[in-house]
Amino acid sequence: RVAIARALATNPRILLCDEATSALDPKTTRSILDLIQDINKKLGITVVIITHQMSVVESVCNKVAIIDEGVIAECGDVKEIFSHPKTPAAKRLVYPETPGFSDVTGDEPYGNKFFLRLVFNGPEAAARSIVADLAIEKGIKGNIIFASLKRVAGVGTGVMMLEFNTESDMKEALSFLSKVPDVAAEEVTDYAL
Repeated sequence: RVAIARALATNPRILLCDEATSALDPKTTRSILDLIQDINKKLGITVVIITHQMSVVESVCNKVAIIDEGVIAECGDVKEIFSHPKTPAAKRLVYPETPGFSDVTGDEPYGNKFFLRLVFNGPEAAARSIVADLAIEKGIKGNIIFASLKRVAGVGTGVMMLEFNTESDMKEALSFLSKVPDVAAEEVTDYAL
């Protein structure tokens, strides 16, 4: 807080916060993030936050740039990047908890299974039982092998991995699920990240 106050004494247009919440307990982290948000909103100061903690980005940032080996791998709105990461670097950061294939299929990297990743981003996706809809409407059964939900930029979002026994079931599920509002579906072929 003292460092932030000292920086504000010069009336900056931009406040650079390099790992401002590292090594802080959760309560203090939240209070520092609230302070940074207040500075941005009340004083109109642009705040640039450098962090390795995706929870910080999710909770207070509007825009994000993901840097991988010194190069910007992906940048844009937090909501867009966290719901549709395109680069391997972004996927590693956004989906760090997604299990690898060996975690769910044993020693065989793929087994005889086929996988889809679903990303939920918004109220319509949250209101539907899409796995049940898939089974009822299309007669396709998929096993949920992983799921995680959180709030990103104030919107409920989540990721789910589904496993199918046949490629045709997976392809038909992909077609069906790709049409659901607020859901992004993609086949996962080589690794889960």
